[in-house]
Amino acid sequence: MVSSRTWACSGAISMMAFTAGAIAQPVSEIVGLDDLIARLGNDAPSGLGVVVSQVEAAVEGEYGPNQAMVEFEGKTFKAMSGPPGESAHASVVAKHMYGKITSIAPDVGLIYLYEANHWVQSGFLKTGSPGSVPPIQTPGGVKLFNNSWIGKFGTAGIDDNCLRRADYVILRDDVIITSGVANGGDGWPLLSHLFNGIAVGCQHGSHAFADTLADYDGPGRMKPEIVAPESVTSFSTPVFNAAGSLMVETARTWPDLESNPNADRSDVLKAVLLAGATHEDEHDGEWSNNAIESGPDRGITDRPLDEVVGAGTVNVNRSHYILTGGEQDGSKVVPDEASAIWSGWDSVPLAPEQSKYWRIEVPEPADEISILVTWHREIATYFTGWALADLDLVLWRVDDGGELASLVGDAGLGYFAAGNVVSQSAVDNIEHLYVLGVEPGEYVIELARVDSLGAYPTWDAAIAWLFPKPPAIPEDVTGDGIVDVLDLLAVLGAWGECGGCPEDITGDGVVDVLDLLAVLAAWD
Repeated sequence: MVSSRTWACSGAISMMAFTAGAIAQPVSEIVGLDDLIARLGNDAPSGLGVVVSQVEAAVEGEYGPNQAMVEFEGKTFKAMSGPPGESAHASVVAKHMYGKITSIAPDVGLIYLYEANHWVQSGFLKTGSPGSVPPIQTPGGVKLFNNSWIGKFGTAGIDDNCLRRADYVILRDDVIITSGVANGGDGWPLLSHLFNGIAVGCQHGSHAFADTLADYDGPGRMKPEIVAPESVTSFSTPVFNAAGSLMVETARTWPDLESNPNADRSDVLKAVLLAGATHEDEHDGEWSNNAIESGPDRGITDRPLDEVVGAGTVNVNRSHYILTGGEQDGSKVVPDEASAIWSGWDSVPLAPEQSKYWRIEVPEPADEISILVTWHREIATYFTGWALADLDLVLWRVDDGGELASLVGDAGLGYFAAGNVVSQSAVDNIEHLYVLGVEPGEYVIELARVDSLGAYPTWDAAIAWLFPKPPAIPEDVTGDGIVDVLDLLAVLGAWGECGGCPEDITGDGVVDVLDLLAVLAAWD
């Protein structure tokens, strides 16, 4: 059986226990929702149509939220592990994950409830079953699973079987599984040791942070991958899960994304959420992924994330920019001209020892750029083993002759102030470039598969990036840095007399065909 530790299990939860470490700013402000709403207004996502699952460690046999609370009016619950009862811990998790008042994703309406021991065993993952018995198919269109508990079976073999099965589900059903790391003490393997899932900590660094343990698959990987605001990981994890719901809704409804199935992929959404994080470490001060700061190896790291906060604090406004920047295909050769815009992503199949390239122009000095790639591990038949590709991420400069020039060592001194331009972990399934003080020019992102696993002729990866938004132009009516169908729709929606409005691109006091033609001429 899983031995679960949560705030609810380690002591009766109370409002004092929850509010003693209360955050000073509203969650919506910290995670960028206020900025997103200011930018999009009524078009901002709210979790509408996204189906989620809440997995809870039972407290005195009860694992569900209090469904009579105002927070949950109009919600539909599917209890998958018997009568759920009312757990105070589950109620607080639920408020942050999909509550009408508290959550940043208040319109999530369908929730599947599981008790944790049942979920990892007979109810879903089938941990400990013969290898020929796969996990149960994910029910009811669930896209995100929230696990605000930690645990272990007591033997590494069974724990690894559980983790392999969960990673297999992420691959098979294309879902997102989030889990909290421990609030302190030793890290427990379930479920923070997942490769394909996302482990979440607290923004202020009050959680356990350490590499994955030596006795388990893939030791030495950095955890957590990201943090969110709240006093304990049980409540930070559903805040991140809610952010994921906003991105899922965006992938399914945004005009330039809804017809692209890659936008809804679990690896793409993971890359988008991590790359868009606010790179701050409120525990130790300055965010750092241990890049070498001087000498011939300046700008290289093999530790892609910050030791405490991972990629940083989830930020839905920044991630929304990345996701709606759209899929931008990498090239097998270095492009002759800029081939990608300032924000975007790509779902990339890579052959062994193959590279893909994206060329981007930086028109003005850039305070920061964030580039991140992630990829899933593959699980062997019957859960007897696993495999993982090895990818590296490099940023190059394009010199005056149009050739690639290294930014490593002294060669990069005049072009970036700090951070890393090479990420080359040998164990993590994340590589991350975070570069500060970047000078104007043209740059090339290289994603290289450096393994020679011939049994896997292609390996799918997801890359996401965020450069500074370029200077605004009048044709970009929506102000998102892209002239596209949304700007056309804005012009059509304001058709007629409209003195001084942004849709009047030509400034003649009328929104008409001339403004429509101006948008089409600047299309990018």
